[in-house]
Amino acid sequence: PKLSVVLDIVRSDGRHLQQERLKPPYYGYWGRPTGKIRWGETMLEAAARELMEETGLTADLTVLGFYHKLDYKADGELLEDKYFCLVRGTNPSGELVVETEGQRNEWLTDEEFEAKEKRFGNLDDVKPLIRDDGHFILEKQFTYPEDDY
Repeated sequence: PKLSVVLDIVRSDGRHLQQERLKPPYYGYWGRPTGKIRWGETMLEAAARELMEETGLTADLTVLGFYHKLDYKADGELLEDKYFCLVRGTNPSGELVVETEGQRNEWLTDEEFEAKEKRFGNLDDVKPLIRDDGHFILEKQFTYPEDDY
């Protein structure tokens, strides 16, 4: 399995940093910024590095919880097996990098995010948990159309 961080970066106006993938797999899907945890790196070190690399921002970071995400094709074939460490970021600072080779970053309200055609399904499950500011563990399975992978 892959071990990654997922970043829930929130501004004082309540908008969350969302990211659209501009490369396969999952081209055109929207979700929170993510990135792999490297060998020897702590969860918060990985979160700070990924936040800077993908967005140009820094923030005050806190680990909220973990979830295990299994992605399947419609025929049942396993596509990806990932463990995510969910990290909340508050007081973001710096100038947002809007677009890079692999993604587009945007500050969105929950309503603007939910209006996106392609969204990663796991956020619907995780959102209530991260709103509580408590620690959690979640394990879910998702099926994606073969053309989206």
